[in-house]
Amino acid sequence: MKNLNLRWSDLDPNFHLRHSSYYDLAAQERIEILNEYGITIDLMKAENVGPVLFKEQCEFKKEIHLNSKIHILTKLLKMKQDGSFWVIQHEFLSEDNTLHALIKVEGAWINTIKRRLARPVPDAIFSGLDSFPKAEDFEFI
Repeated sequence: MKNLNLRWSDLDPNFHLRHSSYYDLAAQERIEILNEYGITIDLMKAENVGPVLFKEQCEFKKEIHLNSKIHILTKLLKMKQDGSFWVIQHEFLSEDNTLHALIKVEGAWINTIKRRLARPVPDAIFSGLDSFPKAEDFEFI
């Protein structure tokens, strides 16, 4: 769980969180979690592997304002047994755990040289992804 520091530039003309800011904040959180579990930028460069998204979808439930105290809860929902495909969910929650937005992303790993999906996923990448926080109803697909 990560507390958000919202910036003036994250707001839209209606003075609430701009729709694209949700996606930016979620992407930053995913990269920070990957890094925490050993999937660093340096490792991805060394293995010629990077994450690629197929689908990114947000359900907006309640406005977020500049002074809102919001945190993101990020969990792995689904993953192929070999780690080659995954679904990650981000919940934007207030202090009282009111759900403000829900983002789900579906992604995989791409070989950055061949420009094709990476199969099999390098062991170091799989190990980090396998350690990623999982939802209570996590499932292998």
